[in-house]
Amino acid sequence: MFKSMLKNKKNTSIRNLIIFAPFIENGGIEKNLIILTKFLSSKINGIILITWKKEDKKHFNKNIKIITPNNLFLKFHNRSIKNFICLFILVKLFIISKERLVFSFQSNLYVTIIAKLFQIKNIIRIANYNWMRSKFKKFIFKLILKLPSKIIVNSNEMKKYLKKDLNINSECIYNPLNPDEINKNKKTKKTHFNKDKEVMKILFLGRFVDQKDPLTFLKGIKDIKKKIKYQALMVGEGYMRKTVDEFIYKNNLNNKIKLIKYNSHPMQYLSQCDLLVLTSKYEGLPNVLLEAQYLKKFIISTDCKTGPKEILNNGKYGNLFRVGDFKGLKKKIEDFYYKKKSKDIKKKIDMGFLNLNRFDYNKCCNKYLSIIKRYIRNE
Repeated sequence: MFKSMLKNKKNTSIRNLIIFAPFIENGGIEKNLIILTKFLSSKINGIILITWKKEDKKHFNKNIKIITPNNLFLKFHNRSIKNFICLFILVKLFIISKERLVFSFQSNLYVTIIAKLFQIKNIIRIANYNWMRSKFKKFIFKLILKLPSKIIVNSNEMKKYLKKDLNINSECIYNPLNPDEINKNKKTKKTHFNKDKEVMKILFLGRFVDQKDPLTFLKGIKDIKKKIKYQALMVGEGYMRKTVDEFIYKNNLNNKIKLIKYNSHPMQYLSQCDLLVLTSKYEGLPNVLLEAQYLKKFIISTDCKTGPKEILNNGKYGNLFRVGDFKGLKKKIEDFYYKKKSKDIKKKIDMGFLNLNRFDYNKCCNKYLSIIKRYIRNE
């Protein structure tokens, strides 16, 4: 399993930073991981990334040493077993080399405990609120979150919850927004929506999972007034795909809603829509809202914890509705249709765009770099 790693023991002994992220999927955590590692690898030598799938190497440049399990272990499909194997790789690295710092994007509790046992400094990044719903988890986190060298969160709302609920200090660094990537990825000659300018073009961009709550989106769409012309695209994939398909079929929405499997160019759909709808039950700081603001698209989002209210400035840069309130969503979509050319709508779009400096790529990435260098130098 560690044959190739052991061969390069001499090189790994001078590594400065380990990034731990076993699962790279089509989500915001993974997108930020890719953006940040690309930036850090241009500033720091000797970065190691521990992840599960060899195919994920394509997302990262050659300056990063990527360690994955041996092919023998790839037969395992259970997520917990995969995570355990990646944690074992981390332990092995600590044993055979003199690492200075580990930065975890996932499995923060386990990484923190292991780092403490080996007296290794560690930074953890907490990306969403969901784990705080359980009282038992809150109790465990309250104990263990006192151990990391540094805790980074991606919203001030999350920072406040950690302090209020767990009495844990953290630092907020917003997700870095990279306009160059958006501009590059939005280019296409293909038209994804109806060309009729009178047709309202609605986009759902996210995984078909309970967290993203695609059924609230569908229920909100279903009862839109018949005289309103619209087309909706749902771009994503996930275990709720069958449920989504069945809802569309049973409610005769096939001519109104089109499902598209998630692919490498979601910005093409976002650049062509009129309205982005986010129906999540919980988030961290959803990148898709930042991307929509950059492309000057109107946003309707749940007021879930955490992120949307902060990005949309409590409804000043878009519209908010309660989690699961499909009737409220329906009304806001209809209001947008009748008012989409109004000064109020234009003002919200423009204000959202003008306030994107909070998420400036270089500013946010350099904050991460500053923290990492501080702990590497103070070994």
